[in-house]
Amino acid sequence: MKSQRAEDLKIIEANRTSESAALTTIVICVNERFGVSSVSCGGSDSAAIADAMDKELKTRNLVVEIDRIHCLGLCASGPNVRFFPGGDWFTEVSVDDVPEMLNRLEASL
Repeated sequence: MKSQRAEDLKIIEANRTSESAALTTIVICVNERFGVSSVSCGGSDSAAIADAMDKELKTRNLVVEIDRIHCLGLCASGPNVRFFPGGDWFTEVSVDDVPEMLNRLEASL
């Protein structure tokens, strides 16, 4: 897995407008694809990212749902996380990125 500093996160804007609804869910892909060349978010420790996100949300007293799903469609760029609805996409995420991602979330609430 590619290790990245939080300030270097790749962000894909997902139709964000000033009228976007409040961010209430963090969607994290935990899909595991099997096979020699099957890259996947789950195979890149996305479950640990979801656990770290859950722990940090509790520490910050933020009431935000974490939805562990099976595929956001960007397997080769995973682990992938999305703030939903209408929020940012994050690719190549690591556990070390969780605090900065939640800082972004808090700033948008």
